This record gives sequence, C-alpha cells and structure tokens, in this order.
Amino acid sequence: MLRQIRGFAFNPARQFGEAKDDSLLDAYRYYIPLLAFLGAILAIVVVIVANGVVSMLSLSRLELMPGLPELGKMIPVMGVATFVGVIVLGIIASFYLSVWLHIWVYLLGGRKGLRQTTKAIVYGVTPCLILGWLTPVNILIVPLWSLMVVISGIIELHELSPGRSIIAVLLAILVPIIVAVAAVMPIASSVLLS
Repeated sequence: MLRQIRGFAFNPARQFGEAKDDSLLDAYRYYIPLLAFLGAILAIVVVIVANGVVSMLSLSRLELMPGLPELGKMIPVMGVATFVGVIVLGIIASFYLSVWLHIWVYLLGGRKGLRQTTKAIVYGVTPCLILGWLTPVNILIVPLWSLMVVISGIIELHELSPGRSIIAVLLAILVPIIVAVAAVMPIASSVLLS
C-alpha cells in the first residue's frame, strides 16, 4: 500500500497505468483505510481542541456555559462522530464526484466507463487523504496536487488527451460554482436593493 501511495502521489501516470485493471473493490480497499487514517487524525485533533476549550473555560471560572461538565463528557463522542463522519462522507463523496466527473469525461470522449472515472477519483485524492489534516498545507497545495493526480488518472484510465482531461475536470468544478453564483445573485441583489 505504501508503494501505491508513493506512486499515486509522485508518479501518478505510471501508477494509474498499473491500476487500469483494478476492480472497484481493489480501489476501495485502498481508499477506505486512507479515509480511516484521515478520520483518526481529525478525530484526535477534534478531541485535543475540544479538551483545550473546555479546560480554558473551566480555568477562567466563567459561568458562560451552564452544564460545562456535560460538554466535557461529549468530547469522546465528538471524536467518534468525526471518525465515522469522515469515512461515511468520504464514501458518499467518492460516488457523487465520480458520477459528476464522468458526465464531463463522457461528453469529452471518455468511453472507458464509470469504473475508470471512479478509480481516478478514489486514487487521485491520495494527497488529500494523507495530508488533509495539515490545515495550512491543505488550503491550496494539497487540493491542487490531488486535482493534478485526478487529471493524470483521467488521461491514463480513459486514454483522453491532457487537454480534454483538464477541461473535463475544470467543467466538473466550475459548472456547480457558476450555477450557485447564478442562483445567489438574484437573492443578493434583491436584499441589497431593499
């Protein structure tokens, strides 16, 4: 698995070439442990931060929050909820993103099937899953790195040109943004004009 992580992160073209015949089960056997890794680290971070907040509020002796001991008892539940939430949301997101991206890949000539697009997504998010807990790095560098890996996956697994692969990924990102802005603009303008 470490060889695959290194391959997808640093030599995605070769690694996707090796993954062409992988089943979806193979892809998710790789993806779910990485989701669990990210979920575990984020759960630890949530528990540490929540403990720190509760400790600061307790030490300040402020009565801002009646029932503070109950909040302290909820910290382990918050950690477990974070861990489970990352795994469940990660699996759901992989299905949604795969279908959405596949629409654009198909429109631009990718005819190798949804399975290959799903593998491009599942393997392509490797940098985000490994480094997603590093907030300063995760703001820009890691998502762009993952996008480059996903594009490499589309190129290799669908045998699309780099230009078409980039356009497919950009359309998958930009169309929802444009639709959201178009939906919000009339509401925002009516609020501002009132």
